[in-house]
Amino acid sequence: MLPERWTKSTRSASTAFFGALVLIGIIAAYNWIIAPHRNYLRAADIFESTVTNLARKNKIISNQVTTKRKELEELRDKYKQSCARLFDPVEAGEFFSNIQARVEEVNCILSSLTFSPARPAPKTARPRTDEYITAQSATLSLSGGYGNILALMDLLQDGPKQVCIDSVGINSDEHDSPQGVPRTAHLECGMTVTIYVIQRKEEYLQ
Repeated sequence: MLPERWTKSTRSASTAFFGALVLIGIIAAYNWIIAPHRNYLRAADIFESTVTNLARKNKIISNQVTTKRKELEELRDKYKQSCARLFDPVEAGEFFSNIQARVEEVNCILSSLTFSPARPAPKTARPRTDEYITAQSATLSLSGGYGNILALMDLLQDGPKQVCIDSVGINSDEHDSPQGVPRTAHLECGMTVTIYVIQRKEEYLQ
């Protein structure tokens, strides 16, 4: 009986040992083959999701850059248009030196012409750090007819450059005319004319 029991025990042990080996093999196969593959698939999903998010963000940033470039080009165009209406120092000198001739051109009489010191324009009007815009003004006192004064204002502002007439004061002084001749109004006018001059910073500091 003992040999039979020993034989059965040996067979059971062999079966258990074989089963243990199979189980160990399955676990090892799972750890070596299946688990890494699952981890790879998980990593691939994360990578794909990351790439998709990056592509979406890149598209958004690209659209924003395109919009900003368009806005920058529009600002550059506006800047060029604004600068085209400003005087340079030479043009400013020519403008003020021709004021008396323009007054006489419209048949007015210039009584006085006073120039104010150049002053910096507001900071919001300065387009770049290496350029300065100064406001230069002249105050005119003149006399003439109403239509002549209006013609002078139109003449001063007739051109591509910006000329501002900041203030105008008109006083009427009627003179008696001979009998039978209509009285004419003799107007005394004072006005301040301002132009804006763009110049380089080094020129402004000299």
